Amino acid sequence: MAKKRRIYDNEYDKLLKENIETISKTLINLLLGIKINSTNSEILPTKKQKTLEREPDFLMKIKHKNKKLDYILHIEFQVADNPKMHNRMNFYQAFLRSEYNINVLQYVFYLGKGKSRMKNFIKETDIDFKYNLLNFEDYDYELFVNSKQPEEIILAVLANYKGKNPEDIVDIILQKIVSMNIAVDRKEKCAVHLEVLSKLRNIQEITKQKSNNMAFIYDLETDIRYIEGIEIGEKKGIEIGENRTEEFFYAVISLYKQKISIEEIAKKLNTTIDKVNKIIVMIS
Repeated sequence: MAKKRRIYDNEYDKLLKENIETISKTLINLLLGIKINSTNSEILPTKKQKTLEREPDFLMKIKHKNKKLDYILHIEFQVADNPKMHNRMNFYQAFLRSEYNINVLQYVFYLGKGKSRMKNFIKETDIDFKYNLLNFEDYDYELFVNSKQPEEIILAVLANYKGKNPEDIVDIILQKIVSMNIAVDRKEKCAVHLEVLSKLRNIQEITKQKSNNMAFIYDLETDIRYIEGIEIGEKKGIEIGENRTEEFFYAVISLYKQKISIEEIAKKLNTTIDKVNKIIVMIS
């Protein structure tokens, strides 16, 4: 069971860390009320010494004119309650203070359903420690759907629906992403990530159906990333595996979701049916 939990957690860790720099401004500026820009903040590396059992999710140095006011902003994401979270955060704080020799401000965003029951303090004879614990469902979904970044918009699926049906929220998110003037592969990637996050609200099947039925109407033949991918494929040959191009991968997904046959996709992309099938199996 513990092994399954680690796999489950790692799925969300990978998704969040892949998008953390994109969504960090919304989380920090809007939800934490800390105003950051390129001159007063600096993203710090999360890879630390091997003595750390697990790397921090996100670290940023907040700078001031008076350097004595500088501090480290440390953010963690939790999809399930961890009964030892207070000890883990205390360890992180001690480690970061030792490394940077400045104050550390810590937040844990709980992405699970409802309110977290994790202990967020340690109060003992010689220890008085506390970190900030925030529940994602305490925030209105509108905070996220009004964003101009699709990676932030999909976070609305974890927020407070304000009495709306989950189906309506998913529709709003998908329609907003579809209407954005961004590359095809980025839209498809966010749709896939939305399906992953929707597991946390037990609406993955609904999300998957709506995503498949949604009219992701792209003009693939004029999309720059698509054209580049096809040109690369024609010149170097398409490889399905570690060396495949992302453009080709998302072009297959886009065409497949538009209910174009596998044979027609292979013909359109100048590749084999077998290679198209390999990608479709991966997303099914």
